[in-house]
Amino acid sequence: MIAGALFATPGAAFGAAPASSSVDVAAADSASGGVAIAVSSADNGTATAGADLVLTVEISNPGSDALSDGTVEIALGRDALTTSTEFDAWIDGSSAATTTVDTVATATSPAVGPTSSHLLQITVPAAQIDPSLFDDGWGVYPLRAQVTAGGTTVASTASTIVWSDGASTAPAATSVTVIAPITSVASSTGLIQSAALEAFTSDTGVLTRELDAVFGRPVTIAVDPRIIASIRALGSTAPASAVAWLERLDAAPNPIIPLTYGDSDISGERQAGAASVLQPTSLAYALKAANFVNVSQIIEPAGATDAATPTPSPTPAGVPTLEQLLSWDYTSTAVAWPRSGAASTADLPFFAASGLTTTIVDSSQVTAPAATAGGTADLDATALVGDQRVLVADHGVSQALQDSVSATSETRKGEALSQLAGSLAVAAGAAQSDDTAGAAPSQTLAVLDRSAMNLSSIDDALSVIQSRSWSTTGTLDDLLATTPTQTVTLTDATEDEQRVAQIRTLLGSEQSVDAFSSVLSDPQVLTGEHRADLLALLSNSWVSNEGGWSVAAQASVTDDQKVLASVQIVEGSNINLLSNQAPLPVTISNELPYPVTVIVHVTPSNGRLLIDTNDEPITIEAGSRKGAQIPVTAVANGSVTLSFQLLSPSGVLVSTPSPVIVNVSADWETWGTVIIALVIVVVFGIGVLRLILRRRKARTTAASATQDDTDTDTDTHTHTDGTTTDESPPQ
Repeated sequence: MIAGALFATPGAAFGAAPASSSVDVAAADSASGGVAIAVSSADNGTATAGADLVLTVEISNPGSDALSDGTVEIALGRDALTTSTEFDAWIDGSSAATTTVDTVATATSPAVGPTSSHLLQITVPAAQIDPSLFDDGWGVYPLRAQVTAGGTTVASTASTIVWSDGASTAPAATSVTVIAPITSVASSTGLIQSAALEAFTSDTGVLTRELDAVFGRPVTIAVDPRIIASIRALGSTAPASAVAWLERLDAAPNPIIPLTYGDSDISGERQAGAASVLQPTSLAYALKAANFVNVSQIIEPAGATDAATPTPSPTPAGVPTLEQLLSWDYTSTAVAWPRSGAASTADLPFFAASGLTTTIVDSSQVTAPAATAGGTADLDATALVGDQRVLVADHGVSQALQDSVSATSETRKGEALSQLAGSLAVAAGAAQSDDTAGAAPSQTLAVLDRSAMNLSSIDDALSVIQSRSWSTTGTLDDLLATTPTQTVTLTDATEDEQRVAQIRTLLGSEQSVDAFSSVLSDPQVLTGEHRADLLALLSNSWVSNEGGWSVAAQASVTDDQKVLASVQIVEGSNINLLSNQAPLPVTISNELPYPVTVIVHVTPSNGRLLIDTNDEPITIEAGSRKGAQIPVTAVANGSVTLSFQLLSPSGVLVSTPSPVIVNVSADWETWGTVIIALVIVVVFGIGVLRLILRRRKARTTAASATQDDTDTDTDTHTHTDGTTTDESPPQ
């Protein structure tokens, strides 16, 4: 909140102009307690001889304790800043920025309560400004504001003013190319979900605000292709607001270049050991043919024009190809834009090998060659690092531009715009005094950081660029068409070791999933989604949320482990083999939502058991189990340990379950057969013997009966009357 305002001049506050004094300062020294001070000058950092210097000072106290009343001091430097190195050192407050300044005004600052702010307007009359302060004539001069309370400097800030004495001439205008990113919020999914797209592209959504801020303005758009692909992948089900946003992007007259997919950390990829810049391989996993019936060309382009895409991958019929999903009429697809301050010399050929032959680097990492006679050897916007082409983003201009769009108050924005005017004046002046610059207009590149998702204030910055005589807006085409003549040295930057180690783990995990995917008839249904998710996880938007990124990265590795364990041989118990030949049962489970084909390879620990048929392919349907039979032959009795390996058809090891012990007792079958045969023989023999004995007995009985009949016939007499008489002895 604004606690109040104080209007003061040196004369009004002190009755007379303060005496000039020389003070050596390390610029922009932020003091304890979180108290901050900002200073902006009228007309966004320009001043002329004979005119009052009007300044606005804002003192902010975000702490819980009140800031006591004190003094605000305004000081100007005597020596003009003539190179970007001097300018950056003054603004950044580095030790190299020790500069002599003279106090030109002081004013009393009232107490500032907790979580409050206070504004002061300080006017330095022209008559009280010592002309000797600007002996260098037209140029950029240091401006310092600091607040003192209780005898201690509690906050200090460094800015600049561009001074015109009316006698010297401003340098020729430098052509300023501005590049602004359009990215989404951090996530771990390769495609932005429909609900999120609807929110992002609503009237107040982040993507709408970003595009509205730069549409039709002299700004090059660097867009994340993931946004375009996410909208197109939804086909006819894409939210109407998202389709309208895509159509508006298509209608934008701005130059447009692509970031890498997901705005991935390409320097981190190289430092972690990637073979090339990672690109999406397939998005077919998210496409449904029913969503691509009679859709507009903005959703399903007829063909790619100049899209930065990898080699097209097979895609199911009826849906757009990866090339179509990523297709756009880009101004150039050869520009790599690693995160500011993250590039190293070894990155450049790595990028170039993937088709990114021009790399944007920050000037704070670049050293110009030694100055030539009469020249300052300031940096050109296009240069060579070895044989690699780079676009050098002016650190001071870019930082001022960034600060102006992210400022939280009008005073802070005014301070940033003053610094923008000063940094552009330094760039123009350095180019004019550089012998190698020639007659052609100088060029300056300014880039906005990925965190600049609120670009609503960019018009104010563009107005400063276009309204100053020493700067004008330029185009990316002109910058890319310029042949570099300056060879510079790039100071290598290394990313945080823990971050690189985590990226290395993610890359290793992806390699394992890629190898595992050979169990699928179409591996890209698995690897395509995994690669897209990985690129989203490597997004530069995660850098500001290190803790959240670590959690998301570990969750990704854990999910990969689950995928790798999704196809397994179900653990079984030990086996007793009682025959010479038998099939060993094996059960395989598949937890993936896709059918898989695997090979079971069995290796016995000794020669007691032979595997009759090995390495037969087995197909298991999605989310199911299937049994298999492995025929074996026993050679000798004893214990055999069987080692199982589950392989993909291409020979990739998928699973190694615990060994199974087989107790071979094949003689039991032989002796059992003999015993059973003997039993059968004995039983059969007994049966035959009984039959023989029974038949003998039957014959004996029959013979005895026949003899009895014969005897009976002998004892019977026939009488003449036809009767018979039995004369056999009585029984």
